[in-house]
Amino acid sequence: MSQKDGYKIFYALSLAWQLGFLIALPIIGFILLGFWSDKFFKTQPIFLIFGLLLGILITIYEVYHWLIPLIKNKDRERD
Repeated sequence: MSQKDGYKIFYALSLAWQLGFLIALPIIGFILLGFWSDKFFKTQPIFLIFGLLLGILITIYEVYHWLIPLIKNKDRERD
């Protein structure tokens, strides 16, 4: 395996790691926030569901804005 192949593998693993955290952290964070809000206000699953939906929407937004520069950069490399 050449050094260039090793760099490509490391880069791919780095992107996968970043994407995993970008997806997991907002969803888990807003679910926990919703859970704690439900306990505090005694409103079972309203804030939990709201937190899940908000976490999913924020994740979609962040992943979209994270991928656009990568896609545009890849298109520039082809030209």
